[in-house]
Amino acid sequence: MQYILDASFFFAENRLEGDLWTTAEVADEIRDHVSKMRFEVLSAEGLKIGGAGPAETAAVKSAAEKSGDLRVLSDTDISVIAFALASGGTVVSGDFAVQNVCRHLKIPVKSLLSKTAKKKVWKLICSGCGAEIPAGEADCPICGAPPKKRGTEKAAAKPKRQKY
Repeated sequence: MQYILDASFFFAENRLEGDLWTTAEVADEIRDHVSKMRFEVLSAEGLKIGGAGPAETAAVKSAAEKSGDLRVLSDTDISVIAFALASGGTVVSGDFAVQNVCRHLKIPVKSLLSKTAKKKVWKLICSGCGAEIPAGEADCPICGAPPKKRGTEKAAAKPKRQKY
């Protein structure tokens, strides 16, 4: 199995068996001594560095824009998702935004947490009148109130119970 490791993988004591990859952006992001040591040990054991092209990066940004996660994803996060899209690997991350975009792109995800993110679409909703606020607007164009971020779950509708 090919795993694409996010920076969060190196922040804790994690072990995986398989073909381990990460991106140059992740390698650059690792700064603390313990995480660097984990990175060096895994590199000696065969961890490889890969990357994606502009088409995959654009596809990730488009999916993140649609899901509402683009404003919280770093360039490093985007590089990991884009590489997984290009290579067909499984993303290993503890970041819910990364997991959510992967789910939108149908990229397999292995969570570092006991809980995994559910597929959501994030929208800005007016805290005053409840209207959906278009992307790029700082405040509600209708009443001027500040927005709240609200996620809508993308799950199959549950069948309604019949009353007897």
